[in-house]
Amino acid sequence: MPTVTLGHLVRDGKRIWLYCNDCYREREVPPMSSGLPSITQVPEVGRRLTCSQCGSWKISSKPQLYERPIAEIRSNR
Repeated sequence: MPTVTLGHLVRDGKRIWLYCNDCYREREVPPMSSGLPSITQVPEVGRRLTCSQCGSWKISSKPQLYERPIAEIRSNR
């Protein structure tokens, strides 16, 4: 099964979920905000970014996990 690319997320109107494995910061961002080509596979995006909070290179990236933005879900707890 082929891996999802940034282009797939754009086509489907989804965002990319980024998670820092060191400081636990998470964000959902538009897929093309990384500046990477649309053919970039989503798991590869995290390997090319650093955390803006702690500077870590240990970033996980996945397609948007939920229909609503993660920040909205977390604020309703």
